[in-house]
Amino acid sequence: MAPLSNPSLVLVVGAGGVLGREIVRILRGQGIDVVAAYRTRRAGLKETLAGWGAKPLQLDITDASALRRALEQADAAIFTPILTLSQSAAPLLGENMRAVFFSSNNVAIDPDAEVYARLAGAEQAVLNAATGAVILRPTMIYGYPGDGNMSRLIHWMRRSPVMPLPGNGAALQQPVYYRDLAKAAAQTVLDTAPSARRYAVAGPEPIATRSLYDTVARAAGARPFIVPAPFSAFAPILRGAEAIGLKLPIKAAQLARAARDKTPPPETAVILGDTGLDQGLAALTAALDDARRGA
Repeated sequence: MAPLSNPSLVLVVGAGGVLGREIVRILRGQGIDVVAAYRTRRAGLKETLAGWGAKPLQLDITDASALRRALEQADAAIFTPILTLSQSAAPLLGENMRAVFFSSNNVAIDPDAEVYARLAGAEQAVLNAATGAVILRPTMIYGYPGDGNMSRLIHWMRRSPVMPLPGNGAALQQPVYYRDLAKAAAQTVLDTAPSARRYAVAGPEPIATRSLYDTVARAAGARPFIVPAPFSAFAPILRGAEAIGLKLPIKAAQLARAARDKTPPPETAVILGDTGLDQGLAALTAALDDARRGA
């Protein structure tokens, strides 16, 4: 692929979410003009985006005509919704237009699972349709209230005296702080000649799941009794709980993948974040405590 020119205006789709807002903030900090597109109007969102110097735009990504008009005004784009939602945008991109899409590192870890098989198909469709597209595959994303990973784990550790540990705890994890992921997206969209079209994005160091749980417990100020949860013993219980709508800290499908390392595969191009796990968890617990106090 021929090198692209450095974009002067980037369309960020999903700017109403935590990751999208952080991407907008980073790009504006580098002097890049940004159209910050969001689907749902929230109190203060438009004002926040405009305060950073971005141009707010309410946009439904499924409205092809509106999305095409927005893309015609931009030199590059970042789509924060998961690829199965954003892949329809790929055919609308201009020739060689730089665009960043988000998938999951689990596409490489568990390719036979239905959800990740669909993501793999979406990845290929995007790469075929858009010659300037680059796909980021984050590992476990964490760092903000409601991240669905560490914040959920902290919630359960603070409320339960017993915490199930998936498998034997030896599998490696490499969680990525959300601000590092946003920085990776911003850097990638500004890269005029990326070395790969797919990148795994991970934290700076791998950590065994048992050590991860211990680290989270310390950050949360909790002392739960951590109990290994073998798949054969706990999967039927989890499936039964899911069938009746109970929300537990781990799902049966997650437990089934527990014995697999979640680090980027050796053959994958990787972008590593700078934020250490202790630092990221400290920021997360502070944010959770502020949210609980209504700060």
